[in-house]
Amino acid sequence: MSRLALLPLLVSLGAAAQEDSVHQVARAYLDALTGTGDDAARESLLGGVTMNASIATIGSWRIVAEDPIRKETAPLQTASQLMTDLDKAGRSTLASLINQSGALGNDVQVRELSEAEANKLLAPTKERASRFFRTLPVLAYVARVSKSVYWHPKNPIRPLLTQAGSNGTYTLEVHRLTIESLEGPRKEVRRWPLRLLRFNTSKGLDTGWKVLPASDWNGD
Repeated sequence: MSRLALLPLLVSLGAAAQEDSVHQVARAYLDALTGTGDDAARESLLGGVTMNASIATIGSWRIVAEDPIRKETAPLQTASQLMTDLDKAGRSTLASLINQSGALGNDVQVRELSEAEANKLLAPTKERASRFFRTLPVLAYVARVSKSVYWHPKNPIRPLLTQAGSNGTYTLEVHRLTIESLEGPRKEVRRWPLRLLRFNTSKGLDTGWKVLPASDWNGD
């Protein structure tokens, strides 16, 4: 076989090997949830295994759909600045909300904000979240930048970015699988997303393939 004919075959085999590693992690994690596999596979959760994640179970599973692979390479400085700007806007919004609904006279009262007032207060956060999505859409997606759970203390992306620092670049690859499982005594069918990601930097940080946790704090 000529070198030119061999090259596409090697590329194909390399892509298949990478795909297998993603599905291998997914299958091991799902088998752990059904109790048919090694429970240690729960350790593939990014950020570690929480109490709820350690006892989560499903009756069965199958992959019914897969989204196109998402991949992004960008400067860590950009990611760090976008997160800093969003957090700063969030703290400012929180302070405004507290002031709007806080103390009146000597009594602490809670005043219900109108929709217009709430939208006005949240506008700076939404603008910075939108900027995050426009600039780094894949990172913003896994960080749940447009959702309230971005602020949740169990969101593992925030400490990961802190660990990565602001020097060099990162590469992020995300696979989203749709899982159909049978759950509960009535074997009810549920469809839910399983996301697997790998985050590495030019400075040597590499998470390997991890499951992005959602089960015990937000299913979206």
